[in-house]
Amino acid sequence: MYKKIIHKHWLPFVLGAFSVILFYSTFIIWNEGEPTEISRPEAVKEQADNEVELLFETVFADGISQEETRKEAINSLQDFWYEYSNWQVVDQKKGFVHFRQELLDLSPEVKQEGYLGLSDDQHLILYTGQPEAKHIIQTYDHLSEYSLASSVKLALTKGMKVSSVDELNAIVDKKG
Repeated sequence: MYKKIIHKHWLPFVLGAFSVILFYSTFIIWNEGEPTEISRPEAVKEQADNEVELLFETVFADGISQEETRKEAINSLQDFWYEYSNWQVVDQKKGFVHFRQELLDLSPEVKQEGYLGLSDDQHLILYTGQPEAKHIIQTYDHLSEYSLASSVKLALTKGMKVSSVDELNAIVDKKG
């Protein structure tokens, strides 16, 4: 019985087997010049040897931002992205990556010589330097918007030293 089936249908069987072999050999020849997923290390190594310019932008809770630029040679893309995984990518182009990090802390400048005070129009301000020659960092709402003790209001007219985010928030968060 099998002899009759094989003898009767040998031509479609042979043509089908031949077309499968032809299809796979064409696919193999076609992709021979292109790197496959298995042979990617050469492509990654070639790309990883590039030097990249990095821009690091740190934004502090007081509104000040600091930027640092440097060049870095990338040995491994995976190690590179892992090293900067706590930074947010803002922009990326060939040979350039812009990272940003927001810190819930005061900038070193404000920690060292930052004061809370009042502007001429009675707005709460964060500034650096002495009250006579103040450099305003950030302006907040009008003093009437805050429910502060009279001793705090008096201290604000002279300038209150601020050296931490908690000290800043203790005043700024007292909106009434």
